[in-house]
Amino acid sequence: MSREQTVRYLQDMAGMREQDLRRSLLAQQQLLAQLQEKYALLQEYLRQYRQESAARESSGIAGADVLRWRGFLQQLAAVLQQQGQLIREQEQRLQILQEQWRNAKAREQGFTRLLQRLDSEKQLAELKKMQKEMDAWASRAVQMRTSF
Repeated sequence: MSREQTVRYLQDMAGMREQDLRRSLLAQQQLLAQLQEKYALLQEYLRQYRQESAARESSGIAGADVLRWRGFLQQLAAVLQQQGQLIREQEQRLQILQEQWRNAKAREQGFTRLLQRLDSEKQLAELKKMQKEMDAWASRAVQMRTSF
């Protein structure tokens, strides 16, 4: 395999890796958005239930009902904390994935620049070869004229 073919192969592999990471990154971003939506919903539920619980307590509900409401509110608060922890973990995964994607993108761009440089070198070599051939032709033409 030539040097150019090797670099093209490496560029293709880097491009596929970058695309895979980009797809994963988008999926993980969507998952984070879903987790955040659920968190906001849970926060709203907790706020509403706290208001309802306070209203019931002030209206004089039975002690057993108060305890059930408080237990329910504690469970909902615990679920809210768990959801917050899931969001933090997802944000960390997302940061790692973003870094991997940036590295893969930089690698692909590096191979692209290397290919451009190889193409430029190839074109320059062809131009030099053509110039050398033209110089040789011109030199022969001059020799042919002077020999007659």
